[in-house]
Amino acid sequence: MIAEVRPIKVTEKLPGLVDKYWQDVWASKKDGKLVAWCSGRFPFHLLRDLGITTVWPEGYGITCGAAGVSTDLCQRAEAAGYSPDLCSVVRTFIGGSLSNQQSEVSVALPYGGFPQPDLLFCYTYCPGIYKMWEEYSRVYNVPLWVVEEPYLNDALGKEEISYHINNVMEELQAVIKDVEKLTGRRLDYDRVSESLVLEREAGRLWWDCLEMSKNIPAPFSVFDAQTHMFPYYMQRGRIEAVDYYKELKAELTDRTAHNIMTMVPEEKYRLYWDNLPIYHKIEDHIKKFASYGAVPVVAQYSFFFGFFPDSDPEKNPLKTSVELLMLNPFNRGLKGKIDSIARLVEDYKVDGLVMQRSRTCQRVNIGQDDIIEALTKKTGLPVVIIEGDNCDTRLYSDSEFNSKIDAFMEILEQRGSKGGTNG
Repeated sequence: MIAEVRPIKVTEKLPGLVDKYWQDVWASKKDGKLVAWCSGRFPFHLLRDLGITTVWPEGYGITCGAAGVSTDLCQRAEAAGYSPDLCSVVRTFIGGSLSNQQSEVSVALPYGGFPQPDLLFCYTYCPGIYKMWEEYSRVYNVPLWVVEEPYLNDALGKEEISYHINNVMEELQAVIKDVEKLTGRRLDYDRVSESLVLEREAGRLWWDCLEMSKNIPAPFSVFDAQTHMFPYYMQRGRIEAVDYYKELKAELTDRTAHNIMTMVPEEKYRLYWDNLPIYHKIEDHIKKFASYGAVPVVAQYSFFFGFFPDSDPEKNPLKTSVELLMLNPFNRGLKGKIDSIARLVEDYKVDGLVMQRSRTCQRVNIGQDDIIEALTKKTGLPVVIIEGDNCDTRLYSDSEFNSKIDAFMEILEQRGSKGGTNG
């Protein structure tokens, strides 16, 4: 079936949404409001209600990666003594913050860099994150609060998981009490509930959008999904994110009905993409896969955003906040991850597995070899392993990527498509 190829129109609104986020952050800093750096998944909505402006430094690192300036910032961090083995997203915002400290001209940085923190909040979801926030507490001489993420392995039952949830709730309550004293404000749990209800609605809309790629041909590729994640994180718990995903869902519904795609006119092969994107190479990867009529239609990483627990955010806002932290698709044992990916492969009628190995992202690389072995046995699908990195261009090779994809696509052509429109 020949489809029409057309860019997603709502994407045009994305730069304005991101621009507004950073404009608001800088305006808050200039107005003397407290600005907090928060590691990923920390419950921003709790701090916002206490009058604190939140910044997600890893998100800024990703933005720099997409803008192609990460490698220079990584080198600045390494020149200051930070290890090149450290996550490239973290090294990127370290390099950016060093530029701010040294009063260097930062016009080359997206949005003119980002403001120094008054407060630091760390949720320890990733190896090394805590040590980095501890270092920043020393460098900027600002207070740091830490909430630990308990690892939920496959053997844990409901009682054990409930025990961990209660422990994290106690940690978070202690943080809230400290920040209430600092700001002189009491947390309004009704407003927290309102934010969570909005976050839940945005999350459901986002998963609805992702699931439209079960359609053959898919109106939405993994590369599109990796672009459209930003409103969920940067406008989390706000009506702006809900409105954006309502519009995106409506457009994808229309594209599905009228057979409109973003990558190729004829979808021959449907692929699973593992791990994070290589942000500085997304456009090149679109062209490469499209040259073979191949579309990466699903990635487990996309579902990391928008997950929502069963608890009622209006009745139990604090418990809901904790469950959002803990019960995500990545905080699970190896068997849970394998089963999750296998379901995606089946539901999205995938023809092959593209396993991207980010050199410096320890969290997402854990168990990947075991996952590959299990998936190939369970599904019988061909697999290609791509070596790269989220942001650091020195850890990626165009020639290696292209040669591996060429060989992989040759295997797919010999097998024929099971899921795509040629099947």
